[in-house]
Amino acid sequence: MKAGIFHVPYMRPERKGKETFDWSMRCAVEADKVGFSDFMVGEHATQAWENVPSPEIVIGAAAYLTERIRFAPMAHLLPLHLPGSLAIQIGWLSQVLEGRYFLGVGTGAYGRDAMLRGQPEDLSEAHPRTMEALEVIRKIWKREPFEFEGEFYEAAFPDVHAEGVPGVDSSEGEEVHTMSDFTPWDGPQGPEIAVTGLSRNSPSLKWAGENGFTPISFFGGSALQSSHWDTYAAAAEANGHQTDRANFKVCRDIFIADTDAEAKRRAVDGALGYCWQKYLIPIYKRFGIFEGYLADSGTGITAGEVDMDFLAEHVWLCGSPETVVKKLEDTVERAGGFGTVCMNTHDSIDDPEPWFESMRRLATEVAPKVAISASTTA
Repeated sequence: MKAGIFHVPYMRPERKGKETFDWSMRCAVEADKVGFSDFMVGEHATQAWENVPSPEIVIGAAAYLTERIRFAPMAHLLPLHLPGSLAIQIGWLSQVLEGRYFLGVGTGAYGRDAMLRGQPEDLSEAHPRTMEALEVIRKIWKREPFEFEGEFYEAAFPDVHAEGVPGVDSSEGEEVHTMSDFTPWDGPQGPEIAVTGLSRNSPSLKWAGENGFTPISFFGGSALQSSHWDTYAAAAEANGHQTDRANFKVCRDIFIADTDAEAKRRAVDGALGYCWQKYLIPIYKRFGIFEGYLADSGTGITAGEVDMDFLAEHVWLCGSPETVVKKLEDTVERAGGFGTVCMNTHDSIDDPEPWFESMRRLATEVAPKVAISASTTA
């Protein structure tokens, strides 16, 4: 199994932009140094706890400081962008990273993000805008002449091979008006595209399967993870796409230390515990996200009884390297295999070393010991 990073980034709301940016750089450099495969950066404009509105800025800066790790915006929220501008940005950044780039796309989940762009707060336009925007982006990458007039967007691409440039004095010479080539590094078909799923029988992962995109599951219990893969795989196979669990990524909250007791203490008292107390517990209770964890735990408690002990034992992958290996193996056995476990980041600016130690141990002592499938051995 590989280890990846999902840089949400779950920052304390009082953090300034420069603090978030600096922490992002430190996490990316450390992840690259210890052998993580991917570093995915969330895009959010209105959530103070998830405050990176421009993942491409983080990726571009981190690319200069790293050597091996792959980066992705996870995800560019397509309804919130002008697709022509985003097509150019993606193409150029993929060229800069020369193969260390893939693309996450999504519709968005927060009504306030849509409001800022003059769209309905109920996100009723999000899905059709996403489909239309991706169509425009892929047309631009082909660098073939087209005119597009959709329900939400208009775009066009000139004939770059035509003699002369419309509206320009031809006496200036052809080179003066040569058009930039922002074809992605991977070619006109564009980079690998990844999509995240949150809900049971996720429509996002069905869409991913239909198009042969990479599936990413936000873990909410083994039944939910199973439904994510099943939904994706059924749609992929129905549309002639091959499936491979090695390409399936699963996001978890993780903390590793020498012993179970030390890991639990550091997690509960540190950034991970603080974020859950102040931000995630209320959200998980409100939207019933704990139900899958409760079913897996066998404790018989209700969501209202969830406390920090329950989180450390049953929600987080928390413990010694040996314990976390066992917890991951149990997940593989219950929910089916996957190729990359992605560690959600948290705001450990004030005490970074335990966090970086946990990252290192996941990448070097845990993930390599876990088979991606219950039917194979590590």
